[in-house]
Amino acid sequence: MKFVGEHLLPGQLGHFFAILAFVASMVATVAYYNVVKGKEPLIRDSWKRLARWSFVIQSAAVIGVFSCLYFILYNHYFEYKYAWRNTSRDLPIQYLLSSLWSDQEGSFLLWSIWNSILGIFLIRTSKNWEAPVMTIFSLAQLIMASMLLGIFILGYKVGSNPFMLLREAPENQLAPIFQTADYMQHIHDGNGLNVTLQNYWMVIHPPVLFLGFASMIIPFAFAFAGLWTKDYTGWVKPVQPWGLFAIMMLGTGIMMGAAWAYESLNFGGYWAWDPVENASLVPWLTMVAGVHTLLAYKATGHSLKSTFFFFFISYVLILYSSFLTKSGVLGDTSVHSFTDMGMSAQLLISMLVFTVPAIALLIVRRKEIPSVKKEENSYSREFWLFVGSLILLIAAIQITFTTSIPVWNKLLSLTGLKSAFNMNDIAPPSDSIFHYNKIQIWIAIVLGVLTAIVQFMRYKDTPRGEITKKLLIPTIVALLLTGLVAWKGTITYDTYGAGFLTAIYLMLFASIYAIVGNFFYIFSGLKGKIKNAGASVAHIGFGMVLLGVLISSAKMEVISLDRMKMLGDGIFTKESKQNPRENIMLPKDVPVEMGDYHVTYTGDSVAQGDPKTYYVVHYEKKDKQTGKALERFTLYPDAFVNKKENALSSNPASRHYLTKDIFTYVSAAPNREEAAKEDTTPYVTHEMKQGDSVFFSKGFIVLKGLNTKPESRNYIPQNGDLAVGAELEVYTQTDDHFKLQPIYFIRDSSYQYSVEDTLAPLGLNVRFSKIMPAENKIELKVKEASGFSDYIVMKALIFPYINVLWLGIIITVIGTAMSIYQKVRRR
Repeated sequence: MKFVGEHLLPGQLGHFFAILAFVASMVATVAYYNVVKGKEPLIRDSWKRLARWSFVIQSAAVIGVFSCLYFILYNHYFEYKYAWRNTSRDLPIQYLLSSLWSDQEGSFLLWSIWNSILGIFLIRTSKNWEAPVMTIFSLAQLIMASMLLGIFILGYKVGSNPFMLLREAPENQLAPIFQTADYMQHIHDGNGLNVTLQNYWMVIHPPVLFLGFASMIIPFAFAFAGLWTKDYTGWVKPVQPWGLFAIMMLGTGIMMGAAWAYESLNFGGYWAWDPVENASLVPWLTMVAGVHTLLAYKATGHSLKSTFFFFFISYVLILYSSFLTKSGVLGDTSVHSFTDMGMSAQLLISMLVFTVPAIALLIVRRKEIPSVKKEENSYSREFWLFVGSLILLIAAIQITFTTSIPVWNKLLSLTGLKSAFNMNDIAPPSDSIFHYNKIQIWIAIVLGVLTAIVQFMRYKDTPRGEITKKLLIPTIVALLLTGLVAWKGTITYDTYGAGFLTAIYLMLFASIYAIVGNFFYIFSGLKGKIKNAGASVAHIGFGMVLLGVLISSAKMEVISLDRMKMLGDGIFTKESKQNPRENIMLPKDVPVEMGDYHVTYTGDSVAQGDPKTYYVVHYEKKDKQTGKALERFTLYPDAFVNKKENALSSNPASRHYLTKDIFTYVSAAPNREEAAKEDTTPYVTHEMKQGDSVFFSKGFIVLKGLNTKPESRNYIPQNGDLAVGAELEVYTQTDDHFKLQPIYFIRDSSYQYSVEDTLAPLGLNVRFSKIMPAENKIELKVKEASGFSDYIVMKALIFPYINVLWLGIIITVIGTAMSIYQKVRRR
């Protein structure tokens, strides 16, 4: 039934395309399966034609679903739940794509599009491996298409329909507004896009990340095809560039997410060991391990079983990460996981569909997989490639176990073990960053050293003296550079004791060693042949990533220290994980010392059509001897202000230098309506003589003397004025001190005036109200205000040499792309 004002055709078309994609992918799966199992060439060719056309049709259908959904979002058809939930009329058009994949259905759709593109490419390039590989691909598309159905099969709801009407949503069906045929006249705007997604990184980060997700199935499919067809070695050569491609795209997507967090989230950096970050990192680690064991197999025949295992678990872990982020199980431990949409069982089934056959087939046919009976020599390259892969697996296990704590708790509840043994929930680590770092730093040390050493080794065996001779100069250079950096860099990060500081210095050596060792190998081992140096270039980038992470984290400095203790512990909620001592209050137009800078908040601004509030913060750095300004700049950290809930969702602003970043974000701001109420705090009168003190809650005021020629921007002298200024020194509990000079003057021989002076950071207002010459005293009136009407609370950090990290990522991607090119060219 069509209600007044509804546009049903785009949704009907979109749902038709979703069903067509499901049916066509099912036909493609069956047809490709029959190609693999068929015996007669003519019959196999017939099935292959059907399979290809079916896959092409499902690909076109997926594009149709995408087009219909985008059309609905673009035209703001708020009768559709997806459009109402993720867009609004004031949403800038560049963020429409962000709104398309901001919800679960859109993310599945994006994943499915990449699967379709990669599948068509494989049809044209995989030759004899097309049928078995595309059987797996088509099955993946069948499962992906099922996520967009939103229909009931045998009483069970399969998928979630992105074209569901708002009035058809279960939570809305009984609402009175949807019982009338003209309900659309009451829906003028949508709910809007999540404020953290309104960023250009969220336009480009998800497509790259999901291309990484989609490409991870290709090594899985080739490995499974090898076991399935019992061609245990033929798949190795065509899969190698695909494994590198998956590493490159997933790694790039992950680091784009880190850049998004750095520029758009108030995590206070680029990485926070958030469960969603971890879920995508783990399969990247295992795929890197698999590519390295594949290299060992191609050269020596060792580690083929390990390669099967790593390729299988990498895609299984991709599916597991999808389950973690989309099932709602991480709702209490991650800030950017999806809520549960009732598809947890479907997500688990999709994971088991790939996990069980792959692992079962690997176990059943393990004895048939070719292997070399002779153990690897400990002085061989393949031995240490395998060791490095095992270390990556250990890293993946530790990250996965901690990330999965909510899953373990749910399993304990579902199995009844919790009640049977009177167990409590497993608590996540209180300091999650250190929990991961204290393990991962040692893993990074070993990997950095191996990255430098292993390439100098030969496959099968390396003469003892040869490896020592080759490594002598790179090792000396790395030690010297490490000493230089340690001396000049003064890394004194002792928050977690001397043991962790020792690990930091060891990691400093390992990361520099990785860079130096690979640089030397390009010119000694490869004779300067850059076209063959893809792996070494990628390893140099990896060493730079380790170095950038280490220095920017260990030398990271919080400069927004609340030395005056202006912020109470109750200003932040426990969930915000903010340290009040690392945030500073900036009253409007009052310069506040912050590190080497004097920082002044001068106000905020908003623009029509832009929901953000931009806070204007001026930085000025002065020469301590002369007071001359050395540097001035302005940052504009912004925030989405929810006036109804008095909540702030802030986006950072950074000042970029070659050697550092100044990272700034607003962590709190007052409720203007409440703060604008008149302050009723009374003035307290004090009679003082020179040298007397008056105490207040944050320190005391000392009268130093009187000035008969006072100056103040609030006092304009006139002829005949008799003016006196009270020279006051204000000392705080943190040994900071300030100067005040309230003025008392007589004008026209009879009118008495008082020019108040204020110290906004301390909330002090001081009036010079009377002179008492007989007692040699003056009268001061002091008020300590309970709050400020206009201020911001800000956090500012300095990340030194963070550009080493970003440059390292770029070099790693370039090196991996060079390796892919070489592998493809040699084929």
